[in-house]
Amino acid sequence: MPRRYGRFSWLLVAVCVALAGCSNVVAGAPQRAKGGADDGPIHPSQLVDLLTPSMSLSVVAGRPLYEDDMQSALFIGADPAECHGVIGFGRWPLLPKNYTGREARTQNDGATDQHQLLEVSASYPSNFDAAGFLDTVRRTVSGCQHPVSAWGDDGHRMTVNPAPLAQSPPEVAQWSTNLAGQQWVCDFAVISKANVIAEIVTCSPNHSVDIQALVTKRLNKINELLNNTA
Repeated sequence: MPRRYGRFSWLLVAVCVALAGCSNVVAGAPQRAKGGADDGPIHPSQLVDLLTPSMSLSVVAGRPLYEDDMQSALFIGADPAECHGVIGFGRWPLLPKNYTGREARTQNDGATDQHQLLEVSASYPSNFDAAGFLDTVRRTVSGCQHPVSAWGDDGHRMTVNPAPLAQSPPEVAQWSTNLAGQQWVCDFAVISKANVIAEIVTCSPNHSVDIQALVTKRLNKINELLNNTA
């Protein structure tokens, strides 16, 4: 959330806050899961192509979003625990643990009304059930349609209100959240196709980061990678 909301300074490690705030962890090099088979069709080395390049997106003229470490304070816990992935990005709670690789990037523009983009992509063995995974995400979102208590690194609690699932392509689950009592919203999109998951979260006071354009671009990139390996 923007820096002017001083009472949420517990989340401000650098210049940002978000759905839950920011501090200093962004996954860089691909990370392998123990025992995961790297058998494609999309490989861990290609996951960085499923992230938005730093400095390539601007919401405010002259202020492109730049890479900034935000992972570890982005709501690392929730009550009820099963709603963590619905309201938080921290520790990637929605990702199945048998990934063969993972890449993440978090960005913000440092503006007064800050705009933030939080992304993670992960690859899985070739027998990954992409549609089945997305069904579990949809069921989880639908089961968390109530205020959720969430916290960052220091345990300070905030209340997050998830919205119902929005209309989306079959390979995508989309929804939004807002912080109780604040003009701060985050839009979530989870894309699951073939053996990859790509999660995109955009946060701002007014939905000003166009998540739909990012979803379309990400789906097109996944299809491109699949076509190149066909």
